[in-house]
Amino acid sequence: MKEFNYQDYLKYEKLKTKEPKGALGASTKNKTYQYKVHQPHDKIFKIVLEEKKEVVGLLNRILQIKEKIKEEEIEKYDNEYINYMFQESESDIVYKMKTKQIYFLIEHQSKIDYAMPKRILEYETGIISKAIVGKKMTKKDHKLPRVIPIVIYTGSRKWDVEKYIEECQEKLTKSEQIKLGSYYVLDVNDYTKEELEKDKFFLSTMMLLEKINTEKELVEELNKVIEKEKKEKNRDFLRRLIRFVLKEKINLENREKLLKKLEMEGEDMCRFAN
Repeated sequence: MKEFNYQDYLKYEKLKTKEPKGALGASTKNKTYQYKVHQPHDKIFKIVLEEKKEVVGLLNRILQIKEKIKEEEIEKYDNEYINYMFQESESDIVYKMKTKQIYFLIEHQSKIDYAMPKRILEYETGIISKAIVGKKMTKKDHKLPRVIPIVIYTGSRKWDVEKYIEECQEKLTKSEQIKLGSYYVLDVNDYTKEELEKDKFFLSTMMLLEKINTEKELVEELNKVIEKEKKEKNRDFLRRLIRFVLKEKINLENREKLLKKLEMEGEDMCRFAN
């Protein structure tokens, strides 16, 4: 999120107009009335930012990219989705690059809002979701849309809101702090069959079974798992796995044998316990 104190626009601060007094707009001579506009600061900024020339000047000044953005390269983007989801923010303006899925979100603030990183995140997610609706990310080179948020702040106090949401989130001590939008990966391909077999966690067993492709090997591995698995909760997982999940990989006869073995092993454990 970028912040920008756009004092040049303060000349538009005072918005006054004449309004006729009388029923259904009937005129009244020699009288001038001040029309009270709801959130006039936001509305005048919104009007000014309808002009592509102003938007391009703003973008080039803030982004400081080598190749300046031109008026003909951007278009106003329908931000109806954002207004519907976040009705209290009437001033959000969104422009889009015509040839790329790059969006510019411009938000005017006259007051400090410490929830701004969260709001920006919600806006970004809304824009991205709307842009990719009906589309599937089926190839590695498929790109998600990029949203570049800009806050125009015209308040009297210095803007001291964190720019990144991670900076105002709770932290897990003694752990690397993962950035929002990033993720950890537990990839089954990073482990050998032997490593997964030795691991004591049932999750590793599930990963191992997912890793196996042939029916013969899968049946062999399940037999070994059934013999060593003592926890009834995990044995119940195995029952459901064999009955429902693996029915496409294991034929009916082998599934019934595995289920029967599960029951026999369970009975043996009960007798041993008694």
